[in-house]
Amino acid sequence: MAEKRENIGIVSLPEYTHADPSFVVSGLCELGNSFFNHIGVPHRHDFYTIYWIKKGKLLHTIDAVTHEVKKNTLFFVAPGQVHNLQASEKIEGYMIAFQDAFMCLKDQTQVSGINSGLFFNNQFSSVIPLNDEQEKDIDAIVRLMMKELTMREPEYEMALHGLLRYFLVLASRIKGENVGISPEQHAMHNSSIFLKFKNLIEEKYFELKTVSDYASLLHIKPVLLNEISKQLSGITAGEHIRNRVILEAQRYLYNTDLTAKEIAYKLGFDDPHYFSRFFKKYTSQSPSEFKEASRSVSSQA
Repeated sequence: MAEKRENIGIVSLPEYTHADPSFVVSGLCELGNSFFNHIGVPHRHDFYTIYWIKKGKLLHTIDAVTHEVKKNTLFFVAPGQVHNLQASEKIEGYMIAFQDAFMCLKDQTQVSGINSGLFFNNQFSSVIPLNDEQEKDIDAIVRLMMKELTMREPEYEMALHGLLRYFLVLASRIKGENVGISPEQHAMHNSSIFLKFKNLIEEKYFELKTVSDYASLLHIKPVLLNEISKQLSGITAGEHIRNRVILEAQRYLYNTDLTAKEIAYKLGFDDPHYFSRFFKKYTSQSPSEFKEASRSVSSQA
């Protein structure tokens, strides 16, 4: 009998470099076992990751959604997202990885549009095929990044910041999204509140479930938090909280063998039956129906 999977592993950046860097650029083959040992195993990163698959083909499952990734394709993984790579043939390419502190994406409203468009979205979709001309541009940036990391000349970290920022802008353009910031997002105070709110959700979604809880921590009224959320994201603060809880439940249902009852307790629900009703209300599926349907799709992929 197969061993019961109860946890989702977390991979840290030093595992790829045997050091403690804030920024890594490497060919996949050069990463060796530190990369290939994680293929086929659902896990999370505690850092931002960009993969560029130059040759080969693989299936990339992220938060229960599976994408076919063909040669010459970029894809993006945010910290905390559960993903699984399955390769049926030899793959070659590059990995760009960096800690949040390297770019401070959570705190810089000027890059929040790029961040949201590539690393965070409701239905993961940042799988970006490149044409020949785009490949040349991306290749030039990656080679400059690798040169800066190798040479480490004065102010090389500043150069890497600029190259990474340009890479994200270029990828956003290729994806076809508008990376400009709307006038509302230039309201620095509201943007700051919203980013703090999103960060608080990541830290406390398993214990805090209401808009009032988060509004209290932010020292504002719940109605104002909802207004800011609607203005900057299109959905209410309550929807953000519910979506995060449901996403984590789906991650555990898809990637572990825990029962719905065990997941309910893991996510801070005192009543497993209430958790099941909550899950079905917002997904139109019971936890067991979601598990069966998602794994059935995975087995056919």
